[in-house]
This record gives sequence, structure tokens and C-alpha cells, in this order.
Amino acid sequence: MTDAATPGPESLFQQGCAALTAGDEGAADLFERAVRDTGGDMLWRVADAYARAYSAQAAPWTSRAVTSMSTDAGLMVHPGTLRIIADHGICEQQLWAVEVRSSETDRPAVVTALTAALPRLMRVTDGGQELTVQEMDDALSTGVTFYSPNHAAVDAGGTAPRVWLDCKDAVAPMMARAVLHVVIDELNAAGITRAELCTQL
Repeated sequence: MTDAATPGPESLFQQGCAALTAGDEGAADLFERAVRDTGGDMLWRVADAYARAYSAQAAPWTSRAVTSMSTDAGLMVHPGTLRIIADHGICEQQLWAVEVRSSETDRPAVVTALTAALPRLMRVTDGGQELTVQEMDDALSTGVTFYSPNHAAVDAGGTAPRVWLDCKDAVAPMMARAVLHVVIDELNAAGITRAELCTQL
């Protein structure tokens, strides 16, 4: 039974955000306590909080968050997927490509899945939403208040098929989450249950 006086994950997260804004090193401990008994959602939110503060800590938190997207069926997400590059304590860029390593037998289906993902990936936002076609059209006609990829394409050659996005190096953990959700969803739809997702240099 939880003590009523013990702050819950949401309260700890909000306290962590306040501490981060104030430059308090205690933010890290508050965030760790917030994710202790929660799932991947809180990992992503912490990564996003650090990214909004331009902190290099967004990089390790994103690495932890991406692995939470792995599926029990056998889709494994490498911790370096869609990774953030940081230097001198500041986020510099995020690598926007997902390579899918599977068996040679499954490779054509992987290419099909990634190709099917393209129009959906063009509608993901920096806030982590995947807009419908209508929502995207409405936003474009009334004024866009979010960032979304400028372009997306599939490279079927090389050691494994990959999808890449032109996001102008934007650092956006929640958009990374949406990208992985779309890719995994399309892989599942194509019958691919065993593969490794990663981002090469």
C-alpha cells in the first residue's frame, strides 16, 4: 500500500521539471524516482524535458526510452536508435534514420513496411502526435504550430533497409517515439515480428 504522503510519479516528474528549470542537480533524482514504477511513457517525457532544456542528459534518457519500444514478440530496438548527439553538455543534433535488420527472407516485407510508413512519418510532430491526413491538411491551411519532417525516404540497399527523415537535425524525443511507433506498427502489419531496429553512424 502506498503512503498517501508519498508523491506519485506525476508529482515527482513535475518537481523534476521545476528543479531542472531552476538548475537544481536534484532533478535527476526526482526523475529517476518518477520512472521507477512506470513504463516507457515517463522515460520519453523525461527525455523530452531535458531536450527542451537543451541538456545533454536528453541523450542517455532517449537511449533508455527507445529500448522500451521493443516488443515481446521479438522486435528489438537498439539503445542507439534515433540517438541524440551532445557535446559540452548541450544537445547538438538527433540522427533521424531507422535501419531494420531482419532475415533475408523477411527483407522484401521490411521494405514494403517501411515504404508504407512514409506518408505516416510525414505527419508526425515534434510533440509526438501522428496526425491524420485531414488534421494535417487543416493545419497546413490554417497555420502550422508544430514541426514535422521535411522529407522521408526508404533506402532499400546496403546491409539492411532503412527509412530516413529530413528533420534538420532537430532534437525531438517525442517525435522519435512517434517515428518508432509508426515503423513498428507497419512492421507488425507486414508480418515482421523478429527484427532489430537501430541507427547507423
